[in-house]
Amino acid sequence: IVIFRRQYAQDMGFVIPSIRLHDGAALGTNQYIIRIRGEEVARGEVLVDYYLALEPPNPSGQIDGIEAIEPAYGIPSRWILPENKEMAEIYGYTVITPLTVMLTHLSETIKKHSYELLGRTEVMQLVEHLKKTDPDLVADAIPNVVTYANLEKILRNLLKEGIPIRDLGLILEAIVDAGPGRDIDAITEQVRARLSRTITRRFCENGQLRVVTLDADVETKILAALTKNDHGVYLALSPDIMQQIIAQLGELRKKFNELSQTPILLTSQVIRVYVSRMVSQFYPDMYVLSFNEITSNVQIQAIGNVSLGAQPKQA
Repeated sequence: IVIFRRQYAQDMGFVIPSIRLHDGAALGTNQYIIRIRGEEVARGEVLVDYYLALEPPNPSGQIDGIEAIEPAYGIPSRWILPENKEMAEIYGYTVITPLTVMLTHLSETIKKHSYELLGRTEVMQLVEHLKKTDPDLVADAIPNVVTYANLEKILRNLLKEGIPIRDLGLILEAIVDAGPGRDIDAITEQVRARLSRTITRRFCENGQLRVVTLDADVETKILAALTKNDHGVYLALSPDIMQQIIAQLGELRKKFNELSQTPILLTSQVIRVYVSRMVSQFYPDMYVLSFNEITSNVQIQAIGNVSLGAQPKQA
């Protein structure tokens, strides 16, 4: 856990609060619960004297064991006896220990909920740290351009979508350039564009980025469905169109699973945040990026395209 916290701080630029372990008398022998701020967010079960064998797409043989689902990624698995470990590996299964199962589940749960762990105190600590190296920028930005409350919202927006907040100086520069009076979503999008190198490095593999895209017609319909009220802008897409988009993304998402890659949807900047909110309700593991968040030296490969009134086009 200590190693994970240190690694997460290096990757994301934010030290998550300490993790406490304690016995739960109400739990079954093999069960565990993960709580954030006292509320349960995940639970799982491990068989201590067994190994968990994660099923490959096409195993070359079947192995005896107790059927289970790996909790962090939802992979069909089997709890197997130690003497079957070697045979399972020969058949193509990935075999992991119960401790690894639990720690992977814990780390993925924390990554998913990390934005909830960033509070005012943590934001102030990050700013105090930046003051040592760039006091003028901090004096320029806070509170004249952005308050601590709004900075917290922007940083949470970034963490929620898996974007590191390591370079707080660059983030504050982007906020200052955006100017006061803009809404939080618009400022966040400008910050993301400035963090294009970070975002590219986070999602790109070997100079290549595999993505699915939206047809021009789909983008136009989404843009036309943006509606403004007292609370800001929201997406008022018809259920029929939304269902078509989500169904096609579900099919195309399988291709990313086959390639063992993070599912990425690439859109134009103006609709990115609204599409991201819509998609996250159905596929929390799919990231929505915009074209101006990807650096020019990357080769973008579209492996599918979402269109209306048709099956998903596969590349």
